Amino acid sequence: MSTRPEDHVSQGSRPSDLRITDMRVATVGWNHWRFPLIRLETNQGLVGYGEVRDGASKNYALTLKRQLIGENPCNVDMIFKTIKRFGNWGREGGGVSGIEIALMDLIGKVYGVPCYQLLGGKYRDKIRLYGDTPTPDDPTPEDFVAAVLGRRARGLTWIKFDLRPSLFETGDSPLIGHDARFDYDDERSRRIRAPMAGRGVKLTEATIERAAHVVAEVRKAVENGVQI
Repeated sequence: MSTRPEDHVSQGSRPSDLRITDMRVATVGWNHWRFPLIRLETNQGLVGYGEVRDGASKNYALTLKRQLIGENPCNVDMIFKTIKRFGNWGREGGGVSGIEIALMDLIGKVYGVPCYQLLGGKYRDKIRLYGDTPTPDDPTPEDFVAAVLGRRARGLTWIKFDLRPSLFETGDSPLIGHDARFDYDDERSRRIRAPMAGRGVKLTEATIERAAHVVAEVRKAVENGVQI
């Protein structure tokens, strides 16, 4: 057996010579949901996986492919700053964030450590998760209660659900308001009913009351064991 140290260096990964050679995307999901998954491939056979945000287009990642080919994935910050300008907020930033996830996955495999070690080490052994709750087809208090109780049955103690004004629209009595519906002489009313950013939508009293009623019914059903 050789006694030379250089003969015992692992050749499984050579970080300085590592290069990105391709990016593949596969979209999975069901119904109207889609989840584009990214795979970064390298010249050393190592691969890294990431995910474009749910419901986003795979093109948010694919349009950045030419920025990646030939780059060393270990240079995460440099690559991120190069592609960040092509992203945006919300799902339009999914390509950038998905690629960053894949890069972190890759270099974790290169150095044989979990990603949190690359970010400065571990703070805790477990974290508390919240459960996003699907909006029921019929937005009644009873259906919201059933959805939230389903999440609690899974052991979740922190739950989110969406009460969008559009859920409470009806043909006879629309609950999405217009300027004429409100008394803007009252400062508190102006503050509470200010337009939602980019939409010009205002909440009517009926919408507020309906949402408050749903939350009250859900709170009553789950008591104090779940944070909403």
